[in-house]
Amino acid sequence: ISSDLNLIITMLYGLANSYYVQQGELGGDKTSMLLDDAYNAHNLTIDRLFILDKDNILVNTVSVPSSEFFLGEDFSFRDWVKQTKSSLLPVFSHGDFERQLIFREFISYPIKNRDSGEYMGMLVTSIPTIPFFAHYGNVRDINSKFLVVYDNTGTMLANGASETLVGQNFFEHYAQKFINNNKALNSLTRNLLDGKSGVAVYVYRNGEVLTTQYPAYVNNRPLFFIQVVTPTS
Repeated sequence: ISSDLNLIITMLYGLANSYYVQQGELGGDKTSMLLDDAYNAHNLTIDRLFILDKDNILVNTVSVPSSEFFLGEDFSFRDWVKQTKSSLLPVFSHGDFERQLIFREFISYPIKNRDSGEYMGMLVTSIPTIPFFAHYGNVRDINSKFLVVYDNTGTMLANGASETLVGQNFFEHYAQKFINNNKALNSLTRNLLDGKSGVAVYVYRNGEVLTTQYPAYVNNRPLFFIQVVTPTS
């Protein structure tokens, strides 16, 4: 997981420093060709790749069919846009349900002029979380060994126990009711979000399970937090 996400960051870095983007041709045809090439190389991971100008307006895009984003759309209200402009660093969103009701993680990367340091806009890609994490394990069947994936706020990005948990915060009412306020799991998950690996055996809904956990690092920071839940039977 860390390796694949770091490849996406490397791809965004390459695009941000490419010739036509550095020349300010954010909406140009040759920049569109660069986006197409990058998207085709990574479309098993990402489902959209687009550019916002310095005023947060969508000026170039490539995506799977029937994207809900359109040229000229204003993204100024998005928290991850504000964070990227203020920090001038790559930002991972905390996940969001878009109009197609697909939960996605957005990754934004600032475009800065290499000579002047001037902010020019940002590259943005999105990852549908359930299909992405399904590459690494079961995220749909509670009766087999399954994955649970959190972001650093405790929001669940994939959960093999139930897709209804995706987008829910683990510590809030819906998820706590689902797990029956399981003390062992609550303790384990708090430790995980603190960056600690761990293991525990406890009773969970259908029977006893063994859970192991470890954070996934991106750019040397723990950004995603993984549990593997295995029925002891």
